[in-house]
Amino acid sequence: MRTKKRSRKGKKNKKSNPLFIGIVGGLIGAFVVGAILLYFFGHREQQIYRAISMTSINNADSLLEKNMVEEALTIYNAIASKVSANREPELYGAAKNSAGICYYKLALIKNTEGNLRKAIGAFEDSLKVRTLEAYPVEYAITQNNLGNAYRSLFEARDDEENLTKAFNAFGEAAKIYTLKKYPVGYADIRNSLGVAYGALAEVRDKEKNLGKAVSSFQEALTIRTVAKYPLGYAITQNNLGNAYKALAQVKNKGENLVKAVGAFHNALKVYTLNKYAFEYAAIQHNVGNTYQALAEVRDKKANLAQAVTFYQEALKVFTLGRYPEQFRVVTAAMEKAKKGMK
Repeated sequence: MRTKKRSRKGKKNKKSNPLFIGIVGGLIGAFVVGAILLYFFGHREQQIYRAISMTSINNADSLLEKNMVEEALTIYNAIASKVSANREPELYGAAKNSAGICYYKLALIKNTEGNLRKAIGAFEDSLKVRTLEAYPVEYAITQNNLGNAYRSLFEARDDEENLTKAFNAFGEAAKIYTLKKYPVGYADIRNSLGVAYGALAEVRDKEKNLGKAVSSFQEALTIRTVAKYPLGYAITQNNLGNAYKALAQVKNKGENLVKAVGAFHNALKVYTLNKYAFEYAAIQHNVGNTYQALAEVRDKKANLAQAVTFYQEALKVFTLGRYPEQFRVVTAAMEKAKKGMK
């Protein structure tokens, strides 16, 4: 019995021993400090990695602006493969959206259908984190991009289902991009819808859908003025010119061709030879074609002479050495116009 009492007393003394308490307290304190440091350094490491990733995205954005598409794409894909969609949704969503833009641009150069499908996949991956509730503006941006990719895929595949998906995506973007709250985004969607209606006009209800295209472009131009948004203005004016030109095939030929010429001339206020040589030449070619079509309605020789003038202007850029395909097309059109003048 005494032995047991001494044992309990010994334990009691041990627990109340200042040295014992100090050791245990020190261990607990060290554990807590360690946990805090682990969290701090882990959090710090995450912040550093995020900063590096953001710098990489900025570098890729710069490459993309310089039209170094494949180099930018490599960086975007690397970031998307390393960051967690759950932990870093903003980074992941941005990288995937930008990768989609790269694939979209590559589709204009090579492997059109394959790259468009990759673009669509990237945009859809981005939308897994760029939700309407969490990131409404980014959601609208990516939905607009997705719509343009589906519309381009329709043009490559002639599958109306893709065009339906394009309209659905534009509709989603329009939920955010209202005229009052986001006028610039609203104009982007109106321009995209105009192009989509123009594509739909090739399938059915040509006059009706071209009318919708014209209305959409005109709405976009209420925001995209030459003073505030010159490049957007030029893009939409060029699109409007193409819509009027197509509409001339089914309605009021002379009137709509004149409107087309006016829209193309407006685009040339921005697309100058020095700053946008390729676009400048492409529109000069387009105006030449429009005058050639107008010659079928009235003032044959005068309009054909105008056509030749614009073709010659286009050939300042579309030389045989630099743009052989465009050179041949423009030259053939010019020879046809000259022949018609005789």
